[in-house]
Order: sequence, then structure tokens, then C-alpha cells
Amino acid sequence: MASPVTQDRQDLAALLERLAPRVQRLARQLCGPDADDAAQEVFRELGRALPKFRGESSPETFAHVVARRVLLRFARRKRRRAQREPTASELALDLDERAVTGFANEPFSALLANERAARVREAIASLSPPLRDVLVLRHLEELSYAEIATTLELPLGTVKSRIAAATLRLAERLQRQGDGA
Repeated sequence: MASPVTQDRQDLAALLERLAPRVQRLARQLCGPDADDAAQEVFRELGRALPKFRGESSPETFAHVVARRVLLRFARRKRRRAQREPTASELALDLDERAVTGFANEPFSALLANERAARVREAIASLSPPLRDVLVLRHLEELSYAEIATTLELPLGTVKSRIAAATLRLAERLQRQGDGA
């Protein structure tokens, strides 16, 4: 029979193993080339945070919340202060109306088509970190605007305007690649 300490370590190891693919995917989206270092920081923080877990949610949910916060903090630390983001009206200058309407209604329909997924991922990766962060949290992590505002410690209006700007910037880049039609 395993000691309680040994059993706790085995449980922690099993949980971290289950979470590893999701943490790695989120780290790649939020931290780019620093994803491995960021994921290590997540696992280190989870090792410290899990003993404080009170069971108010599942361990996976608790771990995912910790991972999101650690990765976002990591990404902020690693990049320079973001420059002023262009307004939606500035971004819309080079877009034809059909592209704006199409991407405003379904900005991630391109992800469903395998032949376009790589171009969409590339366009997302080329966004500035503040725009990329809100887009990843909204569409890949499926967080609500309020959850994004809480996670990023931003006003709700800022989250909404960044999502709008990110959507337009993404549409512009995909249109340049020939995907806007």
C-alpha cells in the first residue's frame, strides 16, 4: 500500500500528464516560440497551487484556470509594451465590404476547412500580442467576453474593441493571402 505522500505525488503526476497536451497547445498560441518555457512555468505553478485546491471545481478546471493565468502573465513579461492598437476604422480602410461582412459574421469559419487552417494560424500568429490574446481566448478557449476581461484584467469595453480590431486585422491578412472572398 502506497503512503499518502506517494499517492498524492502519483495523483499529481497523472493529472499533469492529462493536462500536458492542452497546456502545450495553449502555450504555443499565447507564447509562440517561448511555449516550452511557458509550459514549464505552468507545471511549476501547478505543483505549488494544487495543495491549496479546495475542491470547488474539478482538478482539471482548477489547473486550466491556473495555466491560463500563468501563460498570460508569462507572455506579458516576455514582450515589449504593446504599441497603440489601430482602431477598427483604421483597419477597415483596405478591406472590401464583402470581406468585412463575411469575417464579422463568422471569423473562424476558415478554421473548419483543412486547406485554410495553416494560413489562418499564420495570420493569427502575426497579430500583435494584445489582439492575439483576446482572439485565442475567445475563439480557441471559448471564453466569454467577461471571462476574458477578468483573465486579462481589462475593462469589458477594451476586450470588445480588441476582439473587433483583431477580427478585422485577421480578415485583412487573410484577404491579402486570397482567403477573403
